[in-house]
Parts: sequence; C-alpha cells; structure tokens
Amino acid sequence: MAISSEPRLGASTNGDLVNRVQQLRLDGQLGAGKTSRGGGGALLPWVLCGLLAITWAGVGVRSYKNAGQKTDDAAGAPQGTAPAASNTSTPQPAGPSAVAEGELVTQLKGNVIPSLQITVSPRDVAAEITEIFFAEGKRVKRGDKIATLLDHLYVNRLNTEVASVAAAEAQVTRAQASQTSVAAKVAKAKSALAAAEARGTRATAMQERAGKDFDQARQQRATGSIALLDYQRFDADKQAADADKIAATADIEAAKREVEAAEAEVKTAVASTKAATADLGAAKARCAEAQRLVENCVVTAPIDGTILTKSADKGALVSPNSFNVAAGICLIADLSKLEVEIDVPERQIMRLKSGQACKLQADADPSREYRGVVDRVMPIADDTKNVVKVRIRAYLKKGEQQGEFLKPKMSITATVYNTPFTFDPNKDLPWGDETARK
Repeated sequence: MAISSEPRLGASTNGDLVNRVQQLRLDGQLGAGKTSRGGGGALLPWVLCGLLAITWAGVGVRSYKNAGQKTDDAAGAPQGTAPAASNTSTPQPAGPSAVAEGELVTQLKGNVIPSLQITVSPRDVAAEITEIFFAEGKRVKRGDKIATLLDHLYVNRLNTEVASVAAAEAQVTRAQASQTSVAAKVAKAKSALAAAEARGTRATAMQERAGKDFDQARQQRATGSIALLDYQRFDADKQAADADKIAATADIEAAKREVEAAEAEVKTAVASTKAATADLGAAKARCAEAQRLVENCVVTAPIDGTILTKSADKGALVSPNSFNVAAGICLIADLSKLEVEIDVPERQIMRLKSGQACKLQADADPSREYRGVVDRVMPIADDTKNVVKVRIRAYLKKGEQQGEFLKPKMSITATVYNTPFTFDPNKDLPWGDETARK
C-alpha cells in the first residue's frame, strides 16, 4: 500500500509541472507578441528624427549656396558700394560717378544756423548791470548801446591815474628846467675857461718877453753897461711875469674842473629828464587803460545783427573772467547770412561737392522755397552717428527782411542737386562775397 501510494503522488506532481511549463510557454509567446508590437512603436520617433535631420540638412545646403553667391557678388562689386540686396529690398544709392548732371544727389533734414553769431559780454570789466537797452528780436547796428555797468571803481581808478599824469608832467617840467639851468652853468664854465686860457696865453707871452729882457739885462750887467737899478727892475718884471703865468695856469685848471662838473650835472639833468619823461609815459598809459575800462562799462553791439537771447538782466553781476557769475549779456547774430547744417551719412559724403545747387524748404512752410549752395564739408566726421556735417549757404529772397521767416534752429529739408549753383542778383539777397567765390 505504501508502494502504490508513491506513484500516484509522483504522477500528480509531474502533471502539475507539465501544466506550469505549458503556461510559461504560452505566457512567453504572448510576451513575444507584445514585445514585437512595442518595438514597432519605439522605431517611429527615430524615423521622425531622421526625416527632420534630412530636412534641416537640405536647408543648410541651400543657405550655404546663397551665402556663397552673396560673397561672390560683394567681391565683384566696385569698392565703396554695398552688395546687391534681394529683389524685394530697396535699391542702394549709386556711387558719386553714377549721379548725372542735374540729377538729385540727396535729400536730408537739417537746421538753420547763423553764419556769424557772437556772445556779447563786457571787455575786461566785471560789474553790476545798471541798465539794459535791448530785447529779444531787436535789430541793432554796430556800436549801438546794449547795456551799462556800474563804473564807480573804474572812474576812481581813472581819477587816480589822471593825478599821476599831472604829477609826472610836473616832474618832467622840473627836470627840464634843471637841465636848462645846468646847461647855462656849463656855458658859463666854458666861458670862464676860455678867459682863463686867454689870460694864460698873455701871461706866457709876457713871461717870455720878461725873460728875454732879463737875460739881456744880465749880460749888460756883466759888462757894466747897465745900472744896478735897471737890472733889478728887469729882474722884478721877470718874477712878476712868472707869477702871472703860474696864476693863469691855476685859473685854467680851475675853469676846466668847473666845466667838467657842469657837464656832469648836465648828464644827471638829462638822465633825470629822461626818467621823468618815461614816468610820464607810463602814467599816461595807465590813464589810457583806466579810461578804456571806464568806456568798457558801456557795452555796445560788435556787429550789425539781431538779438537772439538775453543771458542777464538789470542788477546781475557780469564778469568775463569768472566762472561763478554770468559771462555774457546777450547773443547776437547776423540773420541776413544763414546756413543750413545737415548730417550726411558717410556712404554718401563723396557725392556732395562744394558749389552744388540746393533747394531749401522749412517745415514751418514747405511751400516757401529758398535757393542754397553747398558751401563746405566739415573736415571731421561724427563717429557716434557715422555722419559728416555739411554746411549749405542759404540765400534769402530779394527784398525779404532778415529774420522775417527763416530763424536759427528751424528744421529744414535740403534737396541737393548735381547742378552748379549760380548767384542771381535779381532773386537772391547777396552775402557780399559772391565775386570772390567764383
């Protein structure tokens, strides 16, 4: 019974094992099917990535070809011109050689500026403004009074210098009088010297004659042909002549010393006169400078023009040499000579030449046109904006009053043509130098 029971147990166990193996095989087949379907789904993203890569590769190849074509076009283009753009872009302006006679060169915006503009300020004086004789927009002539300054300081200085001039003149007068007196003294000393020399000449002649007489008397005395008394008389005459000669020589020497002293005084007097004259000249120069400063306390217009702005008013302290107070009183400009300043891009600057005709239109009234001419191209560019400033001379219309319409800082549209400008005296108000510009 024990034996029979063991096989049944084994059979049952084997059957269970077989069933489990079959189930495992079925599960494996099912898992294989699932794995096959899942692998197809995993390949789809890779396929899409491949297609996208092929598309981008085509775009890159096309871009590379276009870039090479642009590079070739730029290399073949003339120097100074931009590469050709696509058909839909705006054509670039041609070079200067492409602008024909009479054609448009450029059209740019600019602003009106005066050709001559001056800040009026006191000259070398600093003081308080006491009166103002102008207003903005007033036209003035050269020399017209603009303002007056407090001049007490400068008037007092002038009075002091006037007194110095009077004292220097008195000193010169005294020196000249002294020089005249000394000159008379020299003349007198020279006259005394001449008289002494004349006495000396006579004493010399008398001494020689007395000496000869005494020698003759001595010889006669030796032979006894002359009396002792006569001999003694000739001896006394000789001694007297010798004494006169000595006295005359002393007088001559004294007269010479007097002449020398007088001449030295003359030199001193001349030097004193020169010094006094120099002091007088210095005093007059200081007086003239003081007078100039007093006159500068009246500020006048330096040119014919129009007052643009007022920088100071009555009661203000003005000083051209100080940074703490106002330096200018007003701004004046000649509005009959106006210019237009335009900023020309660097790529167009070679197309503009001096002498080209221009049409100027103000934004305030575009219907009013003014004639102009390219006057000068500035010698330096503005590297912040890559432009070069160009000045255009504007001609007012004949009979138009300056400042009537065109005013400084107005916006202007300047149209430049490749046509030489010709001044027309029947239309244009002259600047005054048209003949020299030809």
